[in-house]
Amino acid sequence: MRELLEPGGQRLRLVLVAELERVDAVLRPLVAQAVDVGVPYRRIAELTSISRATGARWGTTDPAST
Repeated sequence: MRELLEPGGQRLRLVLVAELERVDAVLRPLVAQAVDVGVPYRRIAELTSISRATGARWGTTDPAST
């Protein structure tokens, strides 16, 4: 039974990382739009659980370049 724990945990982490990447792909252009219309980075962070630094980076860079 213990042999299942490590690979099972690794699989779960991989699934979570893939889900986070999918959500970020949807969220990134929305954050950029919010920055463009003047929503404060602090408010974006409150609404999305991303850091203010990430909000600033996503709002000022071309998504294709990162």
